[in-house]
Parts: sequence; C-alpha cells; structure tokens
Amino acid sequence: MRARSMALVLFAIGCAKPGPAPGAPGTADLVAPTAPAELAVPEGNKLTFVAAAKGVQIYECAADAAGAPAWKLHAPRAELLDAAGAPIGSHYGGVDKGLPPGPYWEAKDGSRVHGAKPANVPNAGSIPLLRLEAADTSGTGVLAKVAFIQRLETTGGVAPEGACEAGKQTEVEYTAKYYFYSKP
Repeated sequence: MRARSMALVLFAIGCAKPGPAPGAPGTADLVAPTAPAELAVPEGNKLTFVAAAKGVQIYECAADAAGAPAWKLHAPRAELLDAAGAPIGSHYGGVDKGLPPGPYWEAKDGSRVHGAKPANVPNAGSIPLLRLEAADTSGTGVLAKVAFIQRLETTGGVAPEGACEAGKQTEVEYTAKYYFYSKP
C-alpha cells in the first residue's frame, strides 16, 4: 500500500505544470478580471501577478493651464498586498526615488516595472481605472517580464476640491487591485 501511495505522489508531481509555487505571494488569485473594453490587455499576454494596494495618492498644489493654483497628482505611495493581506511589494512614483517620471511597482524579490502610456476609464467617486504598458522592467523576479498593468477596483484617491496654496502637498487614501500581465 505504501509503495502504491508513493507511486501516486510521484505521478502527481510529474504531471504538475511548471509555474509559481502554490501560494506564492500575488499568485493566489490568477483569474483575469472583467475590465472595460478600453482597458483590455492585448491577446497573447498572460496574467502572472495580482496585488491589492493600500496607500495614498499624493497631490501637489501647482499652477494649472490658466496659471491658477490647483491640485495635481504628484505620485502614488502604496503597499502591495497578497490575498491574505501580507506585504509583497510597493508602488511609488519615480519622482520620489530619483527615477524617470511615472508609476513604479516593485516586488519584494527586487523586480520592478515602470508604467507608461495610460488608458483610463472614469470610476465615479474614485481615481480612474487604468491600463498601462511597461516602459521598462528590471530584476529577474515576478515583475521582470511584465508587459501590461491594469488598475481596477479603485476606491478613493480623488484630488481635493477647492483652493490650495502653491507648493503644498496633501495625501488622499486609496485602495486598488493591480493585475500584471506578461508576454508568454
């Protein structure tokens, strides 16, 4: 009986598909989400990483097109979390890290993706839903081969309304879910 059990275990191991280790951070929920058509990821890209985000959108008071002071997005700052709520990375703006402008996501394994070319869809009362293309990546971990990022399920994060004082910053809490897609 014991030899038969061992044979079944070895058979099961041999049939397993290669990929992230079961339960690896950010890989527990790999079901592609439903998203507006404007945010669709091109065919041939595979969902490889999912992370919830909890943090802030940082706004800075700067002159608008008419020269009046207005709140403008400075950068995000958020913690990336797995399905159990454990930290698995961070999200930030390049402007705050001496990097080229734009949003960055960095996993605990050191891999990083820099987003560009945003497509967005309004989300009433919250920051817009987004799809971004990877401008560049670094490292060898989970984010190293990302080609597209979707920001969905957003809550909060909207710029304050009303007057502001030039040079001042404010932080507005937000949450979102990020979906990372890699080319096969």
